[in-house]
Amino acid sequence: MAIYKVKEGATLSCTLGTATSELKVPQSHGARMQGKNQATIADHVGNVNIMSFSMCTRVYPPVACTPSIALKWINGKKDFKIRDELALLNICIVPCMHGGIIKIQQSGQSE
Repeated sequence: MAIYKVKEGATLSCTLGTATSELKVPQSHGARMQGKNQATIADHVGNVNIMSFSMCTRVYPPVACTPSIALKWINGKKDFKIRDELALLNICIVPCMHGGIIKIQQSGQSE
């Protein structure tokens, strides 16, 4: 698997979600790629950076997804920082407090 830095517009999935979502990076960290803001491991806030995955299947029947993330993304690029935060990579994951694991399906770059 090739490793890519992630930018705004990356496609995200959650192991408990019923749809994919798009990464939002509304505030520039001072780095851009292909015309979009580059993401860092600090871009982990539910309903700011990580939007709804439609429905959450942690219970039956499924309920509306409201991402609740307490930690920063795991596995950022250790040798590349943007404003003192590690760059987000397509291999990063972050746990949702509802039990799902959020992954990056597509980095947003032309891969």
